[in-house]
Amino acid sequence: MSDITSVSAGGSAPDTTTKTTQATKKASTDFKDHLSKVSGHKYAKVTSGSHKGEFVNQSGNDRDGQLFKMVERNGHEYHVYGKIVVRVSDQAK
Repeated sequence: MSDITSVSAGGSAPDTTTKTTQATKKASTDFKDHLSKVSGHKYAKVTSGSHKGEFVNQSGNDRDGQLFKMVERNGHEYHVYGKIVVRVSDQAK
């Protein structure tokens, strides 16, 4: 997501590097305040805000820090990251 609010014709684009960095740090701090660790899993549940009921990946893999919705179909668990769907491997019985 970009913080650029306007683009002027003919001139150089405004420098938004500092603004983006500061906004990202503040957003991540605010977001962490609304998480609840899920015992036995490498993700946390969002407990308040506009994403309440969704989950945040905390596994350290390529999707670390991304929001997902958990869906269960035919006894299988899926994590839905927008257009990306990841089937969670079944637990050994």
